[in-house]
Amino acid sequence: MFRKTLLVRALGMAFGATALTFAVAPAIHAQTSATGTVFGQVDNPSGATVVIENVETGARRTMTPGADGKYSATSMPVGSYRVLLVRNGATVTTRDGVEVTIGGGSEVSFAAATLQTVQVVGRKQTIDVSAVGSTTTFSSTELARLPVASNVGAVIQLAPQTTRGDSRYGGGGAPSMGGSSASENAYYINGFPVTTLLTQVGFSQLPFNSISQAQILTGGYGAEFGRSTGGVVNLVTKRGGNDLVFGLGFSLEPSGLRAKPKSSYYQDNGANTITTNGKYRFYNEENKQETMSESFYFGGPLVKDKLFFFVAAENIDVTRSGIRLANAGGAGTTNSVLNAAWQETAINKPRALLKLDWNITDAHHLEYTKIYDQVDDTRRYYSFDYNTLTRGTVQQGGVTYANWGPTPVASEQGSGVDILKYTGYLTNDLTLTALVGETRSPHRLLPTGYNPALPQISATDGRIPGFTYPQPQTAVGNVLTPGAVDTNKGARIDLEWRLNSKHTLRAGIDYNKIESVAGTAQAGGTLWTYGQTNPAVALPDSVPTNTVVGNPYAQQGYYVSQSIINSQSTPSVIQSAWYLEDRFQVTDRVLLSLGLRNEAFDNRNGDGDSYIKITKQLAPRLGATWDVNGDASFKMFANAGRYHVPVPTNVAIRGAGSSRFTQQNFVYTGVDPITGAPTGLTEISPVFSNNNEFGQAKDPRQVAAQNMKGNYQDELQLGFEKALSRSLTVGAKLTYRTLRTAIDDTCDYRPFEAWATRNGKDGSDFHNVFQCALFNPGEANTFTIDVDGDGVLDTVNLSKADLGYPTVKRKYLALDLSAEYPFDGKLWGKVNYTWSRNTGNTEGQLLSDIGQGDVSTTQAFDFPEFSINADGRLPNNRTHQLKAFGYYQVTPEIGFGANLLVASGRPRNCIGNPSAAIAGGPADGYGSAFFFCNGVASPRGSAGNLPPDVRMDLNLAYRPRSVPGLQLKVDVFNAFNRQSVEVVEERYNAPGGSEFVWSRYGHVESYTAPRYVKLSATYDYKF
Repeated sequence: MFRKTLLVRALGMAFGATALTFAVAPAIHAQTSATGTVFGQVDNPSGATVVIENVETGARRTMTPGADGKYSATSMPVGSYRVLLVRNGATVTTRDGVEVTIGGGSEVSFAAATLQTVQVVGRKQTIDVSAVGSTTTFSSTELARLPVASNVGAVIQLAPQTTRGDSRYGGGGAPSMGGSSASENAYYINGFPVTTLLTQVGFSQLPFNSISQAQILTGGYGAEFGRSTGGVVNLVTKRGGNDLVFGLGFSLEPSGLRAKPKSSYYQDNGANTITTNGKYRFYNEENKQETMSESFYFGGPLVKDKLFFFVAAENIDVTRSGIRLANAGGAGTTNSVLNAAWQETAINKPRALLKLDWNITDAHHLEYTKIYDQVDDTRRYYSFDYNTLTRGTVQQGGVTYANWGPTPVASEQGSGVDILKYTGYLTNDLTLTALVGETRSPHRLLPTGYNPALPQISATDGRIPGFTYPQPQTAVGNVLTPGAVDTNKGARIDLEWRLNSKHTLRAGIDYNKIESVAGTAQAGGTLWTYGQTNPAVALPDSVPTNTVVGNPYAQQGYYVSQSIINSQSTPSVIQSAWYLEDRFQVTDRVLLSLGLRNEAFDNRNGDGDSYIKITKQLAPRLGATWDVNGDASFKMFANAGRYHVPVPTNVAIRGAGSSRFTQQNFVYTGVDPITGAPTGLTEISPVFSNNNEFGQAKDPRQVAAQNMKGNYQDELQLGFEKALSRSLTVGAKLTYRTLRTAIDDTCDYRPFEAWATRNGKDGSDFHNVFQCALFNPGEANTFTIDVDGDGVLDTVNLSKADLGYPTVKRKYLALDLSAEYPFDGKLWGKVNYTWSRNTGNTEGQLLSDIGQGDVSTTQAFDFPEFSINADGRLPNNRTHQLKAFGYYQVTPEIGFGANLLVASGRPRNCIGNPSAAIAGGPADGYGSAFFFCNGVASPRGSAGNLPPDVRMDLNLAYRPRSVPGLQLKVDVFNAFNRQSVEVVEERYNAPGGSEFVWSRYGHVESYTAPRYVKLSATYDYKF
């Protein structure tokens, strides 16, 4: 619950002096996630109408001002508009250059003095006094001029309160927004959610040249948004118009213009393996990378003023050659040859977009978006000799990933997206939008030479003399489940009604059905392990081999064991929500946004049974903005709200999925010369499983606590924006966020066994069967679980004290200061400084301390001992961040851009074995998982900071007058080659609970990318 006194003070600041202010205010309005609003006031409105015309498509919307002269045209597609004041059929005044941005309001008012003659006037709204949240929006023009990498992740980093997450989550680090973990953001394209379905880390991509606008919300967003405790990213694509347009693009990031990446070395950290100190861990200096991309777009009318198309495509090819980070480095006490330590990588990313728009009438609009996004990643492995620093020439395996990666949380989703949206301006005051869509993300993991029809063969011991045991299957271990795919079928309806000049009401519902085919299975489907035993002694669950008569090999103890391992699951999630919102014009200068949202989710296992179902998660939202001077030159704003984030589908695979780990023993008489599989089989055991894993789904009632609370946080923001002059706008914002509840898993069986003892039950074997359960850490929980093994479920009520976990804590406090120089035809620039503090005992759904990607099932709450000393500065804390970017048009032909980041380094930890005082418990098996270092308390974040992250990106663009539409550009990223440390190994003791210091402790796992140059040429033509 919000503290009443805090809320009252916030509102008092927002509404102070309300009774003393009166002037023309913006008309109240709202907008959907992919549109904006044009609003204003007409003096002497009698007989007047306002016509809003889209410059590109010719679509016109006519508004009749109210008796007070105010009008508001909501749900307007983003783009450029012309606004006309019409009286008695004649145009009196025209305003050109009105830009509608995502979620923004553009004011166009007509004073009495302008009503006599036709005028053509351009006006730019300096401050949007109708917005109550924290919004950063970039147009395609701005993105083309800035030195920013051509991916959405780089654009997000331009916004305040954003930082790169842990690099082990892929793509240079999925973004952390507002102190939350990287899985707690929501992403939309044209109003449809495209967040990665399996893990919630990342999103579907689209051709970069098809982005019209990109909006980043880092707090204070309204009731229409949900399923995020971090931030929201809105992308709106370009669309066709009445002009036929065409463009081509080519870019190259040559390997020869890329600086050498830093190598990393074993640190002198006190480890006993002192012979590694100062030697290479990753020899990166010979790593090479080159990127090439081609793109085009084509758009225009199919039927003038009615039907339009826009198509765009890009193809990105990345080639890399270098150390394979997964296995590289001098292991043990030598720098000797390691198998498969060198990697050749070829990545292909074809992406395409089709956008169709149909203006059925001026009041009814239909649009269709289709996106194709594919990521193919092929890797070939070779040996590398650290003594001579040379690579081998004989390939030693490899793998091809499609829309996947070494771990799913570090992969790019890759997906097909279809979106159909209807917008109807039913009356002057009533707007309806309806949307349906689907995303489909297929995944593949294919080891080089893999043949799924061939089993794995292990015949190192127990071979029958004279028999040949071929091993044609090149893959070992597990592969991704065949047919792996994630899908989401969703729908949304929003209704907006301008009740009167004081109230605009909005309501909406949405629904998403997310389904996955996921998990892993044994390569080849089975593993045959050959062996020999004492023929008179039975193997586990078997009869002695000598009981099989007529088989001379059985009489000698020769046998074969068949193992089948898979964890295939088909989990699903049903997500639904509704919201209500009233934008209430309290006075001429004060606007309130009063909203309430409810979210529900139903996570189901592969059998369709619910294991977490939460139907009520009420989220109040309150925002306010005060136009202090009544002329949009100075606004103060405040907002408070509650935000929830759902549990992703990957939780079912780990915690509620079905798993099979079976074994069966046979004797045999021969071996297939092609596959290596045994022939002439005779069973000597039934199919058995040591852990009772026969492919059945876990009982959904036992994998999660009952009646859990959702994962949510509360937020408060206060701020202002002021135009000091036409060429300078400044602002400040204070943000406070606090996490209230979390969902994770506990693996501690002790509270259950203690409950059994208190209630006269035999729970002595519970620790052998308990496989963790989802719960709310730091709170009382009720579990339905079979504690005594009698086949009857027990209702186990455990208090917070019984479970032993502290209250979850994550607090984020930030102060943003900003200054912007609006574009004046030659110069545009913006500076943001953020001071922030991100502290607590949990990062959220992820555990960046060790790069763990098990979203919502991290090890952080497996045992309460892991929470001791866990309160401190969290991994996404960056105390200071300075972001400055802009561009300068030196001449009509030459332009220059710059982008600077200066950020404090990430906090460091020393995570080791437990202290002697808490050692001896079941958590000891985790080894380095405690906030103790060499037996001494080591609170989170107390080991110092990594070095600051300092990067300067520059570009120079040339647009020759002799060839209109042509642009030649060079971008230099990380111009001063500051390769900052991104991640270090924070685990202190060697794996396996060893008392020795790990040779990798303190080792640099990754640096930021070295300086590289991008050469590009684009050509744009309008017919």
